[in-house]
Amino acid sequence: YCLCHNILLEQDKCGAFKVSINNSNKALTDCLNVFDDIKLEINKELEDLQKEKFIDHLAEIKAKTKTKRWKIFPKESMYHHLWHMNKELNIYLYNTPSTLPSYKSYTDLTSCLLNTDKTGNEIYNFIIKETIKNNIVTNYESSIPTISVLLDQFKKKHKKFHYFSVLKHLTCKHEFNQRKSKCEYQINKKQLKLFFDLIFAKVVPLNLFGKLKNLKKIKRIMFYLLDIPCYKSLNLRPFIEKLDLSNIKWLQDIKSISMQWCIIAKFVKWFFVGFLLKILHTYFHMTSSKSNNERLYIMRSTWNLVQKKFIKKRIRSKILQPDIKYDEWKPPIGIYMLFPKQSDVRPIFKPENIKSIYYISKEKNCLNVVFKFLKQLHITKYGVTNFEQKWKSIVQYKRNEATNLYFVCCDVANAFGSIIQEKLYNIIQLLCKDLPENLMLKYYAVKSKQSKEVCYKQYFSDPSLLLPLAPNVLYSDTCKKWQQIRKTWLLEQISKLIFYQRVKINKKVYVITKGVVQGSPVSPILSDIYYNFILHKEMSAYLKAGEIIKYMDDILYITKNEMFAKQFLQSTRKGIPQYNCYFKVSKTQSNMTCDGSVAVNNIIYIGYKINCITLEVEYKRSQKYLYYSMKLIKKNNLPPLIILRKQLSNIACLRLSKFILDRTINSKMTIIKKIRKICLLQAKRACTLIKELFDSNLRSVRDTLLVVQETNERVARHIIKICLIGKKRIINKLSFHRWNCKILHILWMSYVTVFMKDKILQPKFIRYFSKCK
Repeated sequence: YCLCHNILLEQDKCGAFKVSINNSNKALTDCLNVFDDIKLEINKELEDLQKEKFIDHLAEIKAKTKTKRWKIFPKESMYHHLWHMNKELNIYLYNTPSTLPSYKSYTDLTSCLLNTDKTGNEIYNFIIKETIKNNIVTNYESSIPTISVLLDQFKKKHKKFHYFSVLKHLTCKHEFNQRKSKCEYQINKKQLKLFFDLIFAKVVPLNLFGKLKNLKKIKRIMFYLLDIPCYKSLNLRPFIEKLDLSNIKWLQDIKSISMQWCIIAKFVKWFFVGFLLKILHTYFHMTSSKSNNERLYIMRSTWNLVQKKFIKKRIRSKILQPDIKYDEWKPPIGIYMLFPKQSDVRPIFKPENIKSIYYISKEKNCLNVVFKFLKQLHITKYGVTNFEQKWKSIVQYKRNEATNLYFVCCDVANAFGSIIQEKLYNIIQLLCKDLPENLMLKYYAVKSKQSKEVCYKQYFSDPSLLLPLAPNVLYSDTCKKWQQIRKTWLLEQISKLIFYQRVKINKKVYVITKGVVQGSPVSPILSDIYYNFILHKEMSAYLKAGEIIKYMDDILYITKNEMFAKQFLQSTRKGIPQYNCYFKVSKTQSNMTCDGSVAVNNIIYIGYKINCITLEVEYKRSQKYLYYSMKLIKKNNLPPLIILRKQLSNIACLRLSKFILDRTINSKMTIIKKIRKICLLQAKRACTLIKELFDSNLRSVRDTLLVVQETNERVARHIIKICLIGKKRIINKLSFHRWNCKILHILWMSYVTVFMKDKILQPKFIRYFSKCK
């Protein structure tokens, strides 16, 4: 196309292509349209090939599969007593604020009705009238005498129970039996459930829910709520409908069955929202895990001590110093958000409020200009970190040379907080030394990541500065207005960003004198400049003998020289004191033994699991439940089947990258194993989505299977495009049909395995997935 239309594509040092022609904007749009046409053409051809030789894999699997292979679950009975209150019975467990400081007293449970002067009669009337106001209950007065006595008992037991003492005793008793957790001061789920077990046994009167069987069901709801991910709500309706109302004596005075269900629904919702959740928010700090949406529970007293210790340590070490008043310029003020780590906390900087001087258009524009300059400066001096491309060259080198390679993987300790501000500014000044005083900031037309359209971005146009664009991206010059920026002005702005970072704690404003704040837009690029400079200056000898791959604070060293590998491993233990750069000993990995270190066969680096012998690579996936890492957004205006199709069609969630399915890196057998794992993951995603979207009321199983079939074909096409076609546009029909048949069979078998082991979905899908008796 470019040859026919006399379009010149110039590749820069970063691998991006500049479209050079008189009307370059139109040429860029035309080139992008050609790319889109090629993709559509290939997709259409693959779809036609799939239709050409259609095989009913589900029918084949059903014919060969017998029911006796799986444990048969009974079909659950469905009730519809509370269908009109379905939305009102949703409850949410919100995380507590992470803003520093966020202290809360243990006596702060006054908002709970049981802590007020109200009698049992008044509490009951409040529950009936104020809980789920849309649903009005009448003729409930006959139940007041019995329930009032029970609520008075409940109130007395609640006031006598020493929640803090019991919780402290439980944590002290079990602290030595704790398993390895994500945070050493968090409370594990076993301790938490024991705490609520005692509350149900000592505080909640048994007759409040009738017999022990009903109380156990309510307790089970609480335990389920403690385990759900942070983003998810819990609907109480299916749990309430399983209660046996005939055992609840105080409800028997009400003649209407429908009224009994309404009253118990209101009562259970108040019991959770007005009692149990208030206990949780008073005695625990709740936050989400770094890696997924799993909720972490920390005792409020422990979290208060952690916050105080963090503030004292920073003030004593003079990292936080009292603010100096500025006459001409006021630096932005922010607050700290604290998040738990394994044995410490991670402070994240947030602007104090959205109307801050930091966020007015002029200041924001200055920040964007500085950020772009730093990014271009970093790429010019140290290049783009492309792990996939570098790894391909390493694999090719090993196969050609047939030599052993040695690996050392390490992680910088407190990467943002350890930076020496003066040295960072000196490094930036040194890197800017050869740049001209006047730099031109101009607009470029670049392909947008979010849409197919061309967007316009500002970058510095100078022969000594590269554009920060990814490899193979197309861009072109524009005739839009440009502006001149002085280098001295840029250095002045960078100086302000480094030396005048201010944070507010307890109504006092402090200046941060060490490190760069995590959470600022420019902090990651400042950190990259600092540590890349250290690697190239202090570890230049290792660069000559091998390859150093750095991504953020993760460093991987590869060499064929064992002596250099051992020296590098020893240097990670000593660190680089002159730059305050040290490495986490617990996270250092190597495939060789040195001074008592243990050699490993597999190294974990930036989410990849690398085999040190074969150099094969795969994603390191979490062993936690799938729904912790999967967020479902329900849209009221869309039917559940359309949401299911959209979610299952999101192939990006499966992380089916060209890098993992590349035959030059992984063998055919390894790729097939990975495809099996990916197919199983897709089936588990579908299982979770169906249960979430349809709330166990799946009516049209056939329509659901049609959606699964459609998305399976899409996944198969995506894998074939990567594995078979690649950069070539030639499709071998025989190879396509063989791979397509194999992938679809693996996908359907994964669905059968997952669905037939699920006690909710098995009764609905068994007639489609197996040969019934």
